Amino acid sequence: MTNNQFTTSIWGDEGFSAILSMRPIPEILKIISQDTSPPLWNLWLHGAFQLFGTSEVVIRSLSLIFYILAIIFTFRIGSLLWSKKTGAIAAILTALNPFFFMYAFEGRMYSILALGLTASMYYFLKMYYFLKITTREKGEIIKTTTKIGYVFWTLWALYSHHFAMFALVAQGLWFLYEIALGNRKNGRTLFKLFLFVSLGYIPWVWPLYMQITKVSSGFWLGKPDYEDLKILIYDYLAEGIKSLDYQIPFLNLPIYKLALYSVFGILLTRKWWKGIKKSLFLFLWFFVPITTTWVVSQHFTAIFYNRYLLFTIPSAMLILASLRSKLSIIPISLTIIIFAIIDFHYFVNPTKLPFREYSAYVKSVLSEDENIFLINWNSSAHHLWESKYYKIPAPLYLPNGNDLPYYVGTALIAEEDIIRKLPNTSKIGVITSGNPDEVVLNGYKKTEMKNFEGLKFLLFEKV
Repeated sequence: MTNNQFTTSIWGDEGFSAILSMRPIPEILKIISQDTSPPLWNLWLHGAFQLFGTSEVVIRSLSLIFYILAIIFTFRIGSLLWSKKTGAIAAILTALNPFFFMYAFEGRMYSILALGLTASMYYFLKMYYFLKITTREKGEIIKTTTKIGYVFWTLWALYSHHFAMFALVAQGLWFLYEIALGNRKNGRTLFKLFLFVSLGYIPWVWPLYMQITKVSSGFWLGKPDYEDLKILIYDYLAEGIKSLDYQIPFLNLPIYKLALYSVFGILLTRKWWKGIKKSLFLFLWFFVPITTTWVVSQHFTAIFYNRYLLFTIPSAMLILASLRSKLSIIPISLTIIIFAIIDFHYFVNPTKLPFREYSAYVKSVLSEDENIFLINWNSSAHHLWESKYYKIPAPLYLPNGNDLPYYVGTALIAEEDIIRKLPNTSKIGVITSGNPDEVVLNGYKKTEMKNFEGLKFLLFEKV
């Protein structure tokens, strides 16, 4: 099988989503409510599994579909605000943006979140500022469908990821502008739609409260500083993928850094003095979620993390594509070319741990020696979900009463998934990606180690 971003092995978080999505829908809702995210991605993945099977390609294809739809809505926003040409350029930049492209193949909720919020922003803009009414009857039809579209896609985003709320803060600021300085009728209409969205979200209010309570008790992220903020913005603009280690001749510059400088060239040649109101809205969409989560992380629980905020990338690409000067064509063309090179390299050179190949080896070892008892070692990360997905019977070994933090998927871990004491057996196989020297089993001696690009299989025999 050719190894690329479609076919590469799943990793821990993807494995968690896959295993959960194989359950019946009532169980999915019950378990995910005890985790840290809403259920929409898992419901869609459950449906895809029922129709097409549970392969890696099915998981990545579903994410890719939502990514493509988000790009289509980016095109529609650019066409609505400026022209179809601007929309097309924005769509191309968004599609090729390295960070956005990377998560088009991630079996998690990030592309479905980006779709929901991009569509929500499209209907928000269409409804209040750029709706062209040719006749009263047609205008009323457009208005009604636009309002329904806004409520639907906003709820879609909220049921995809909690960070959608930070994007709604940007819409809320525009609402306050309408109330204070703009069209108050528009403001009242928006307020009513906010109420409809709130009513639609009521079923998830209690699970949300419980999930926030868990996160507020401590999360795995550290407190971000200004450097982290700068890195995230640079990653979103151009530097999202740094795996291509190619230095530009004579400049002694990595290719992703040249992409960033090319983006700066677009910004410098943009006609900022035109369409200020439109640009301001896009800036709110980009900066409000980023800065809000950064500030929250300074004073409360750290929640600032790049992939949680990738839904802001289409707004940045819309800024780059719009209000172009004659000089802008040069840095825009260069940016598109560099993005395409970086993305192609990423697509054909996946970096996830090769768990599928690893599992085939482990299964062959188990078939040759039935006396081996297999365990997962909890190092910096456990591999219970990958093991379950690839059907390797390997419970987590947690001696001395050690417990797992909630954010590693404890809501899905069953009693039989954990062992506290080693069984009385002659051989034990250990799954780990950590330092092999940290694996110490009393009464056993390590006799063999197999390394799969970071994944290790350790064999211990009883002394």
